[in-house]
Amino acid sequence: MDWAELIALAVELNVGLQRGAFRGLPPVTIYGKVMETELMARIVLADIDDIREWDRRHPTHTAVERRLMAVGTEAQQLLQLERGVA
Repeated sequence: MDWAELIALAVELNVGLQRGAFRGLPPVTIYGKVMETELMARIVLADIDDIREWDRRHPTHTAVERRLMAVGTEAQQLLQLERGVA
């Protein structure tokens, strides 16, 4: 997953949060924790911001790529729940 894809997912998550689309959905298990879906969407958005900051400070560090993939997967899971796919 590259930055453009992750940013597109972040925009979708943010739009869903603004619409209240994650309220009332069943809890999800992400990062090994069971949480409300809306809270998890907010955490994933915060993770994306954190990765962006880390990437700015450490542009050659290999952890960024792994974190992009992990957070991207979590964002996709949440969006699938919102759409009723999962």
